[in-house]
Amino acid sequence: MGSLKAATNVLRATLAIAQEERPQRPDLVDGPDGPECEWAAYERARMHETVNAIRAERGLPAVSVEDVVRVERLAVGHSDYSSKFAFYCAELAEK
Repeated sequence: MGSLKAATNVLRATLAIAQEERPQRPDLVDGPDGPECEWAAYERARMHETVNAIRAERGLPAVSVEDVVRVERLAVGHSDYSSKFAFYCAELAEK
């Protein structure tokens, strides 16, 4: 991948596609902070997979889902949550 901007773009697209599937995941599931919407867990899982795919392309070891949860928490509550989450995941992917 090679650049933070490119990784951010890939991750933002990944998140946007996952977000389109929200209506298909209406249930509650166990999340890192207790019960959460199934779609939230799904979106986080897609981001985790994509972060690790980018890292693998660069010869870097995988990060844990806990790392993705940590950066997601930084984005929660912001009006530009999707952009921030994608950027913070890109930082994980590129480091």
